[in-house]
Amino acid sequence: MADWQARLESLKQKSTCRITTRGRRTGKPHTVTIWFAAGENGRVYLGTLKLGRDWPKNVAANPEVVLEIGDLRLEGRATRLTEAPEVERVDSLMRNKYWLAWLASWFGLRSEGAFEVQVSGEA
Repeated sequence: MADWQARLESLKQKSTCRITTRGRRTGKPHTVTIWFAAGENGRVYLGTLKLGRDWPKNVAANPEVVLEIGDLRLEGRATRLTEAPEVERVDSLMRNKYWLAWLASWFGLRSEGAFEVQVSGEA
């Protein structure tokens, strides 16, 4: 296990992460704070209630991202998950971590998009 994987494991309970994407038109860095769930084998999962936000659109144009979780900076490649079981797995991870996501699910709110970031290493 790489050092960054052990550090990611120790930070998985952090409430948010920052994702930096490249603007699909400008190519400039675009950073926002979002929810995340750490998975196994150096993967991080992200969800969004609205695919119309800039970061999912930017990921569609350029999947290379930087994640900041606590003091850990990771680079990786984000992929949108489209298969129902994969999307449900990410939704489940989010509901288990965030009580607001759990509560929203009771009202039928689900994420419009689920993403997996395969981390390649520290940025």
